[in-house]
Amino acid sequence: IPFIHRVLLKGLHGEVVRVNALFDDGAMVVAMCETVFHKVKHRLGNWSPSTRHLRMADGTVVSAITKWEGEVELEGVCVRGEFEVFKGAGWSFLFGKPLLQKFRAVHDYAADEITVK
Repeated sequence: IPFIHRVLLKGLHGEVVRVNALFDDGAMVVAMCETVFHKVKHRLGNWSPSTRHLRMADGTVVSAITKWEGEVELEGVCVRGEFEVFKGAGWSFLFGKPLLQKFRAVHDYAADEITVK
């Protein structure tokens, strides 16, 4: 069963975007799928070009569409973070190792719980 949790992304003008994030401590990237991006891009702002590429689980390589930087909130803890937007993903929002590190997350595999500090 995938570990999915609600994450808040804070836009430039105080708007809050809620996304269901798939937590994956093996993913070396934080990413949003293109479908979700088109629904929320006007509420977040602060988009910039990206030159990043992502190798998908099936081995195909896809180029990032854009990149976002801003405040990310999880369980009342806020950090400055960023993510790339990719087309054709099997998830809405991939919460990978870069954000897990910023949140100082600890994964208890026995209880299947993640604690942030």
